[in-house]
Amino acid sequence: MTDPNAPAVPPEPEGENAAGSVPPAAPTPPADAPTPPPVPPVPPADPGYGQQPQQPQQPYGQPQQPYGQPPQQPYGQPAYGQPAPGYAQPYATPAQKSPILSILSLVGGIVGLVLNFIWGIGFLFAAAAIVLGFLGRKKEPQAKGFWLTGIILGFIAVAVAIVFWIIAAIFFASFSAHYSTY
Repeated sequence: MTDPNAPAVPPEPEGENAAGSVPPAAPTPPADAPTPPPVPPVPPADPGYGQQPQQPQQPYGQPQQPYGQPPQQPYGQPAYGQPAPGYAQPYATPAQKSPILSILSLVGGIVGLVLNFIWGIGFLFAAAAIVLGFLGRKKEPQAKGFWLTGIILGFIAVAVAIVFWIIAAIFFASFSAHYSTY
């Protein structure tokens, strides 16, 4: 019976390389064989996760800091006045204004165009889209996509409204002339 905690001893080889004999020498490469590239040295092992390499310390236990850098707090704690990692800033940053004029211009252009195709009454929304688009251009330049689309849709809706009114006027004029009983 063997002890499971005892170290395993490899069996001794039999034959010519038994205990006391000299192992054979490594084969020598032929003279015309290319030499293998040199092996780069292995870099020293990095310290473990969360550990920092040892640095020489100043007297009284203060860690040495490079010139011009703020001192670091021990154990990864944030410095005084800084929020802990993963939390929001203690003060609110000023929020940017939403581009309300530009958005209203875009909505007015869309509504004006749709109402022109349905009933032909989208002219008022189209005019509002144009005015709000130019106001948004002046006051909200960062929302260029909204106000530019509102202006373009507003002008298209005005053009569609004019064409619709001309066609409606021609239709009613021909209808009244054709069915006149005077």
